[in-house]
Amino acid sequence: MQRYSSTQINSELFWKFPKFLSENKKYADLSNDDRVAYMLIKDRYRYSLSNNWIDEKGDVYVYFTIEELRELLHVGKNKVTRVKQHLMDYDLLEIEKQGFDPKKKKNFPDRIYLLQPDYDPTDLISISQASQVSALEQSGFPKTGNRDQNQGSLDIKGKPDSENCNNSTSVLEQSDFPKMGINKDKKYSDTIKDTNTDTQKWNFSPDSYPKEIVAKQDNDLLKHLGSILTSDKGAPMFLNKESIDLITLWFKTPEAAHDCISVILNAANDSRKEAMEQIGRHELYFEDYQDELKREVTRRLRRYFNKMRTAKPGEIKNPRNYLYITMMNTFTKWQNDILMAEKEKDTDNNKN
Repeated sequence: MQRYSSTQINSELFWKFPKFLSENKKYADLSNDDRVAYMLIKDRYRYSLSNNWIDEKGDVYVYFTIEELRELLHVGKNKVTRVKQHLMDYDLLEIEKQGFDPKKKKNFPDRIYLLQPDYDPTDLISISQASQVSALEQSGFPKTGNRDQNQGSLDIKGKPDSENCNNSTSVLEQSDFPKMGINKDKKYSDTIKDTNTDTQKWNFSPDSYPKEIVAKQDNDLLKHLGSILTSDKGAPMFLNKESIDLITLWFKTPEAAHDCISVILNAANDSRKEAMEQIGRHELYFEDYQDELKREVTRRLRRYFNKMRTAKPGEIKNPRNYLYITMMNTFTKWQNDILMAEKEKDTDNNKN
């Protein structure tokens, strides 16, 4: 038998196992087959999103036959039936019978919905993620990254960060770097107080301006959005000026345009994370000197807007989610193409 080398350890695909299945006491009686089944079904959600398997309520469902689950769990059909029932007993699974559709004269498989667990606070520990502020957040641009709004963070002693912020020592204080304090000079304090008073009077909400002024403000921001964002070194992105100008043609307000851009960046970030989890590396870099990826994003955006314009009423129920899926597929395909090219190159080198 051969041991893993340092170059092989991250080369294999693997499943993502939710920690609550093992650590939350409420689910302590679940069998290992129950836990693995939940994990396998959860993994199918990516495939569901790519196929737009989303019901009229916006909930994602999967198709997972007994035979498929039996083969993956390496158990019999009766065992699979018990596993599914066990997950339903713990309010982790819901099944909607589809049955025979007389109009289409076809039997449809059951829709399977995973249900969110009752989290214990210790299920949501994240030491590093909550304390990291990305360059995009620092620049005031829409946040990207993990969209799990339930996630909090604890320090290594188990206390919430909010309880420790006053007692903890900053990096600067731990070092020999001079501390920066508040000037106690009265004139300086008065200036700060006056500035705060003035700032409280600032109100940039649309309600503070006549409608015609708001329209001019929005038009100006949209008109120059491409130049502003593509020249901002603190907020790099996979969008060129052409893409951003295209977005501003289709959205009426800066807020909507920023939301669209945020969806694209979230898709890129999630594609990166998925690649890191599966192969230990990613192939999405801002330093795209030949702009090939950015041109591809522009092309996909045009296809997306064309689809939005030509789609039949009710065909696309969630345009925002459809954009995310479109961009996620774009970034994932880009990475896969690079990996396949590398594999073919290695194969050719080995032949020679």
